[in-house]
Amino acid sequence: MPLYENISIAPEQAAFGHCARLGERVNFSGEPDITLTWAKDVAYQHEYIDLTDFPGCITIGEGTFLESLDRLAFHCGRVKLTVVKRNGFEAGKIVIGRQCVLQGTAIVAYANVTIEDSVVFGPNVTIMDSGGHPLLDRGADDEAARISVRPVLIKEHSWVGMNAIVLPGVTIGKHAVVGAGSVVRSDVPDYAIAAGNPAVVIRYCDAPLGTKQEKG
Repeated sequence: MPLYENISIAPEQAAFGHCARLGERVNFSGEPDITLTWAKDVAYQHEYIDLTDFPGCITIGEGTFLESLDRLAFHCGRVKLTVVKRNGFEAGKIVIGRQCVLQGTAIVAYANVTIEDSVVFGPNVTIMDSGGHPLLDRGADDEAARISVRPVLIKEHSWVGMNAIVLPGVTIGKHAVVGAGSVVRSDVPDYAIAAGNPAVVIRYCDAPLGTKQEKG
């Protein structure tokens, strides 16, 4: 079974400046939970986690807002950004674009989770590029090496509803909408509205929601 070592950092700490790149006017409401994790098999047990393993692993673009206080109309937890390094692989990366809104959003990146500009998340959305363990031979000495990883991409101006879960390998298209509580395990095309478990496309918009060109 893998060994896990963690470093927790806060935006005001010097360590955060080593691991994160912030654009102007990034706003933290409350304190997010930012964790650097090394998942290592037995062959790496005598090596120890270090900040130098996680250079620039988090990028947050200009004007993005991260809400970690439970003062919304609906329940909202802390924003959780977790970057994972496996064995001798490079650490994952979380890239969040400009003018995004995260409300209790949890992101786990073993390789890469990219969120483009102007994406809005309802409260308590979860995004992961890995399930965190293989399906077979749990507890074996090479378990971390066999963890499957598939990057996630959420394109510009999309909207992901409250409590949705975005699974590994998914691309959500630009101006797409994901309904509250959905489990997204396959791609959502541009301008699509998807909902359900598993999420399926229920209709398309010819233009962004709220414009005159939108069609039901």
